[in-house]
Amino acid sequence: MGISNLKLALGAEMPGPLGPGKEPGSSWRASRPLLRHFSLWLTMVATLVALCTAISGQSYWIDEANSAWRAAEPRFGLFVSRMVSETGSDAQMPLFLIAIWAWEKVVGAGEVALRAMNLLWLIPGLYIFANGRVDRLLVAGTSAFLWYYLDEARPYGMQIGASLMVFGLLERAVVAARDPGGEYTLLRPYQVWLLAFGLIALAGSSLLGAIWAGAAIAAAALAVPWRARLLAASHVIGPAILLVAVLAPLGLYYLWTVLAGAGGTKVAATDAQNLVFSAYELLGFAGLGPGRIDLRALESAVFSPYLFALASYAVLVGTVTLAGTIHTVRNVTPRTLTACAIAFTAAAALILIAGHLMHWRVVGRHLAPALAPVLAVQAAGVTLLWRQPIGKFLVLGFLVMALASAASIRFAPRHAKDDYRSAAAVVRSALAEGDRVWWSADALSALVYQVPLGQGCTGALYVYEPQPGFASALEAPTLVVTSKPDIYDPGGVLAAFLSDQHFRITETFQAFQIWRRTPPAGPVPCSPGK
Repeated sequence: MGISNLKLALGAEMPGPLGPGKEPGSSWRASRPLLRHFSLWLTMVATLVALCTAISGQSYWIDEANSAWRAAEPRFGLFVSRMVSETGSDAQMPLFLIAIWAWEKVVGAGEVALRAMNLLWLIPGLYIFANGRVDRLLVAGTSAFLWYYLDEARPYGMQIGASLMVFGLLERAVVAARDPGGEYTLLRPYQVWLLAFGLIALAGSSLLGAIWAGAAIAAAALAVPWRARLLAASHVIGPAILLVAVLAPLGLYYLWTVLAGAGGTKVAATDAQNLVFSAYELLGFAGLGPGRIDLRALESAVFSPYLFALASYAVLVGTVTLAGTIHTVRNVTPRTLTACAIAFTAAAALILIAGHLMHWRVVGRHLAPALAPVLAVQAAGVTLLWRQPIGKFLVLGFLVMALASAASIRFAPRHAKDDYRSAAAVVRSALAEGDRVWWSADALSALVYQVPLGQGCTGALYVYEPQPGFASALEAPTLVVTSKPDIYDPGGVLAAFLSDQHFRITETFQAFQIWRRTPPAGPVPCSPGK
């Protein structure tokens, strides 16, 4: 196989750090350099504008509220002590939490402000990943998965940006290693330092990110011949020392958190459905289907209103992905394909097996770094199909439906985040009027939105996984806030109490129900002065 074909498959179709690309036949390449560069930068700007649109001011949902709570801590020492004493997954996100803590001190704690930190990782990652290719910018800018996790103050935006950077740089290294007449030996020194930075960001974002970083290193080690690695040794010593100095203690820290019992919330085990849903998310279906609140019902009927859109997109994304896969298999060396397949399949399998054995639910966000190869394959498919007249219609249809899915993720009410902000406003008003309130939702999110938790008139009583008879020793509430009963009321005890005591829903917000007794009965609400 010729080196030009390898470059074509891996992404060096446009001029970049590896030198000028002159391969004929790319429909994306303009005939003149000025026009070519103009179209590239115009697409880059349009992509970034589109992705900035993904960042919203919607209420934090549960996990984001955890990030906001920790970021708002004014003292770094107390912030670190709380992080390491955490028994949930937040203890396993050290560099992300440190980054968002520092970011909050600069920009503030608003929803848009904290979510905008994702752009710090995405912009350089996307630039390096694109490597001068318009098709990669297009598939990234229309990715519903990318839109969704750009709008979260969680480590997934950091992971996606870092993984795009790592993928793009390792791809260049593999291409250069197999080009005997290449101008550079693997990567330039500054690119090696960038690669080290990307790997540290990916590994430090979370324990799951560290697994994907290890997979990337393993894939590169297997794909690059040993002689090429020896030639590059002179300018990788410094970055390699940095990697060892950071990743070794980071690995020991992760081991300590695992032994201490930290990990994901054990709300459900991972099974085959989770694997299907992860692919559903990564490939961009989510915006065209039902919202996540409806999906929690685990009923196939929720898909009925969306079957036509989902089926149409399935044909298009399937065609593009298949074309990209065929093109990659034909043009990338078996050694490189085998290395990537082994490394990344092993990483995904390890995460899925851990989720199954440890009873935490693996979904698409836990596989976020896999988005980089998915986008690369889809971009290859877009380029290949664009060369045929019928293929142009397929590509346009794919991009339009992908963008529609992304826009739906951002703007459709069914995809809105859990509305803790509105529920908290109702509770604060009710407490001011002397109501007795029960809060059956996330406690930390309540505190972020200034809902005092307590008992009586001074705060809302936190009700979590109540047991039969729990209400007998408590003063009856006049208002009850419920959310996601599969988490906070798995036994249905609170639901039975609300039914027996003739409560009814008076208001609803995304993922929330506000209950009041009807007809009015029971104890007189306490006065605000009590």
